[in-house]
Amino acid sequence: MKKAIVIIIILSVILIKNSYSCTIIMVSDSKVTLAGSNEDSTFPLTILWFVPATDGNYGRVCLGYKMMINSIQGGMNEKGLFLDGNALSKQGWKSDESKKALFGSLLDRILATCANIEEVKEFFKTYNTPALDQARIPVMDSNGASMIVEWHNGKVVFLETEKPFQVATNFVGSKYIGIEKPCWRYNKANEMLQDKEIFSINTVRDALDATHQESKFSSTVYSFICDLQEGIIYVYNYHDFSNSVNFKLEEELRKGNKEYYLSNLFTERNEDYKIFIDEGPVNMIEFGYSRINKNAAMMFFNILKFQYPKAFNRDIDINALSQVGVWLMEEGKLEDATMFLERNKVEFPDSGRAHFELANVYLKSNNKEKAIAEYKETLVINPDHKQANQALENLLHQ
Repeated sequence: MKKAIVIIIILSVILIKNSYSCTIIMVSDSKVTLAGSNEDSTFPLTILWFVPATDGNYGRVCLGYKMMINSIQGGMNEKGLFLDGNALSKQGWKSDESKKALFGSLLDRILATCANIEEVKEFFKTYNTPALDQARIPVMDSNGASMIVEWHNGKVVFLETEKPFQVATNFVGSKYIGIEKPCWRYNKANEMLQDKEIFSINTVRDALDATHQESKFSSTVYSFICDLQEGIIYVYNYHDFSNSVNFKLEEELRKGNKEYYLSNLFTERNEDYKIFIDEGPVNMIEFGYSRINKNAAMMFFNILKFQYPKAFNRDIDINALSQVGVWLMEEGKLEDATMFLERNKVEFPDSGRAHFELANVYLKSNNKEKAIAEYKETLVINPDHKQANQALENLLHQ
């Protein structure tokens, strides 16, 4: 059991570190203190959950992904502290023997135990935080103080500003002080905010909209804006900024532990979102294989198989494993392709396609007996399958 928990935690950490681009915006004036984020990735299982206060821990709202355990990407606590994360390449983080070890989720632990910027600073001075090797953490409190915590020149840096706003994207800001920034999203948001003296929800929303992503491998899967003084969170789904679902944190925490798939909060689905839902399983499994390994990819499949019906009221179909298996076969990775296509046959035993594709990878692997058996199974299900008929005839006449 302990081994399984460790695997789950490691997988969740890898998922966070391999997330795609994100844009975080923090603004404050004499009337409002607001912080917003675009979460950019290819993962469809987006969720929001509320954790009531316990002894020593603040109540909080978190957003992220539904894995085997919830993978937090950002949120706000009842004291009006906001945080999120920007993924980075490796920064050469090193442990400090004078600091304590940190267990569990870094972001959740901060939200649970810190009320303001000064307490967050003390947190990072107390604990070793290996997540900083591949991430930076923007933070803002209800007083309007903001900073970005990052690793630079062998130490933890608290990057602050005298401006009434701060923007964070996916580069180490300490490397680019006083010079041009290497990110169009940062530059666009900065341009939109630099002449503002008064801020509003619309200000932050428009900047997030202007910097959102739309591509096959990195789309803005959700956005949110936190009013840190009023304790209100505004949530937007799949870069649609015309519609939000709003929560008053204090009221929600009184209801106890709650969890919501964003797909169930936003029931109207445009064509782009429908395509994203259709392609989500394949993209997620491909990500697991390409960025981690085949076992992680299969674990992603198991998560999707269990969670997709809850999130989207539909089962994942044969394409999830089939497309990945065929892709690997075409790439000549026959052992891995066989693993995916054998599992595909187990999941879809009544599909002629599943048997046919498995027969093909057996044939490429020179396992003719198994190939013949699977071509025969294909024809039992679909007697008119011309390709299976031809392949079987060729094998039997050799």
